[in-house]
Amino acid sequence: MAGRRALKAVLIDLSGTLHIEDTAVPGAQDALNRLRQASVAVKFVTNTTKESKRNLLERLQRLNFDLQEKDIFTSLSAARCLLEQKQLRPLLLVEDNALEDFTGIDTSEPNAVVIGLAPDQFNYQTLNRAFRWGNSRFTS
Repeated sequence: MAGRRALKAVLIDLSGTLHIEDTAVPGAQDALNRLRQASVAVKFVTNTTKESKRNLLERLQRLNFDLQEKDIFTSLSAARCLLEQKQLRPLLLVEDNALEDFTGIDTSEPNAVVIGLAPDQFNYQTLNRAFRWGNSRFTS
């Protein structure tokens, strides 16, 4: 039987684990404090695409969670990393509230599409633009 390894890190989902919208999950702050006292590295992940990392962090801090921006990894963070690695210029179909996570990314003459939870962006004009771009890529 293999020996037991010490726990070195914990990834914690944010929505539904630490908070639900603007309400802290009961006991979440205490559980987080206990993990930190155990000298376990704690990082936070979320697949939310409706708001920027900064907005999410501010919400969590208002709910009395002691977090830093560098400890949070979002699906928008992952999208940005991929865009940078592949040197892509995206058409961003995300809420205005999430755009700041793409500050500095070239969006001229898009050669990729990033889609988030953005009901306001799902209209004929933006979807037509995305489909025209996609269609030109696959027919050229």
